[in-house]
Amino acid sequence: SYITKSLKTISDKINETSLNQKNEKIVIEANSKEINSLINAYNQMVDKLEDSATMLAQSEREQAWREMAKQVAHEIKNPLTPMRLTVQSFQRKFDANDPELKQKLNDYSKTLIQQIDTMSAVASAFSNFASMPAQQNETLNVVQVVELALDIFNEDFIVFESNEEEIISKLDRTQLIRIITNLVKNAIQSIPDEQEEKQILVSVNEMDDTVIISVKDNGIGIETENIDHVFEPKFTTKTSGMGLGLGIIKNIIENYKGTITFETQLGKGSTFIVSLPIVK
Repeated sequence: SYITKSLKTISDKINETSLNQKNEKIVIEANSKEINSLINAYNQMVDKLEDSATMLAQSEREQAWREMAKQVAHEIKNPLTPMRLTVQSFQRKFDANDPELKQKLNDYSKTLIQQIDTMSAVASAFSNFASMPAQQNETLNVVQVVELALDIFNEDFIVFESNEEEIISKLDRTQLIRIITNLVKNAIQSIPDEQEEKQILVSVNEMDDTVIISVKDNGIGIETENIDHVFEPKFTTKTSGMGLGLGIIKNIIENYKGTITFETQLGKGSTFIVSLPIVK
């Protein structure tokens, strides 16, 4: 036992060692020169592992931003083609004596304005993701704010429920509304237009000094291969948009030391669950 005690300590530490965590060094002095050499070798490995983890994290961040830059460039290029075609068509067909000139000019202008608005939305989405505004916390009733946030959708199939009349916490009202509107908008978009029975249930409840907000839909669900990518900044299954929404609200929630998780079943729908600590 005296001889193997140090070896047991080293063995336990090696089993606990992981690239995804902060690993502790072994701080014991053994009576055996060989065992001390083994301890030193392990401690050197821990240092190298920490350096590797730092380099990996940096590499992943750089890769994420490279992918983001590609996505932004792609989204901005999309409106440029119809804008160019519109201008070329107007230039080619321009006739100062055309009796419908004013109407055609209005049509061309609307097309250009729509595409400019699209580009502006892309720029705004990227800007919002890159720099979140400072939190302006105020004491508010979370139940009331969430219920009011649902009014803008004006859809009969969106149902709100809560077991509490009041859940008071210090939060940024704008950011809380942003979380709700983003989750509900995603839920609406996950339900096919042709689906007859649409249902979205938004609930707010209190549990162990935590406010739990859930948004449940009966949409198409999330494909298995997409589950691990839902909160990635560049991820989207939509035909348009940058897919920044869930990445942004995940940042907001984590700034409050909260969590966002989801459950999904293909063909039956998804439920997103937000947990935020209650701050008095």
